[in-house]
Amino acid sequence: MLMNVDAADNSAAADINLAATWAALGRALGFVVGEAQNLTMVTSGLPLAFFNGAYVTGPIADPVQSLGEATDFFASRGVPWLLWARPGVADDLVDLAEAAGMKRRSGPPQMILAPIRKAPAPPSELTVEIVTDEAGLEQHAEMLRLGFAMPREVTDRIIGPGILRVPDVAVFVGTVDAAPVSCSLLSVSGDTAGVYNVATPEAFRGRGYGEALTWAASAEGARRGCTHAALQASPDGYPIYSRMGFADLGPYIQVEGLATGSVTP
Repeated sequence: MLMNVDAADNSAAADINLAATWAALGRALGFVVGEAQNLTMVTSGLPLAFFNGAYVTGPIADPVQSLGEATDFFASRGVPWLLWARPGVADDLVDLAEAAGMKRRSGPPQMILAPIRKAPAPPSELTVEIVTDEAGLEQHAEMLRLGFAMPREVTDRIIGPGILRVPDVAVFVGTVDAAPVSCSLLSVSGDTAGVYNVATPEAFRGRGYGEALTWAASAEGARRGCTHAALQASPDGYPIYSRMGFADLGPYIQVEGLATGSVTP
């Protein structure tokens, strides 16, 4: 896939945003966070690989050392984990992980909106607000549970009051007649508006609510000085983001590591 210079720069910035978001939210929620050269490691402690990640933010000079550090980091905590990398950024590390027995799969596509466009008006019945208290956080968590079939023990771990104190994060809830119908989350790093947690329960889909919450996070990012928005798209969200003008810059590579033990290439 060929990208122009601006797209490549935005894609690299989106990688940094993904890592920075997990690290910032993780620290606010009591996760364990580790750093190596161009590799950010975050573990929630949940026994689910998605919530324990090693995020590549640039070329890896010593893949053997980096893989060993990541493996030891997660194995010492007894959790499965995912290595996240874009094709062409840390291929030697990915190849080494596969050779060590880790399982490679295709992750979600990285999508970029550049520049951030003026948001259209949301559906007239929808009210979108930035969450400022624990009641709003619980509504956000409820949307994640219903929208992604996410167990309460997961949302209790990944959504908590600490995230309201992260200055570069804004949590959104959309309501109709005071009842929550959708949610999203903004995380700013540099000039990147990272859009996360876009979730709409099935009963409320097809009404433009998820799109409106995505626009709300993107617009707040622009208000804070961001020049582009980035997200990782789910299959259900992909056509909506494409319609909004987000460009598909290709899927992440995910390589899953085991909960315990070391890998030796």
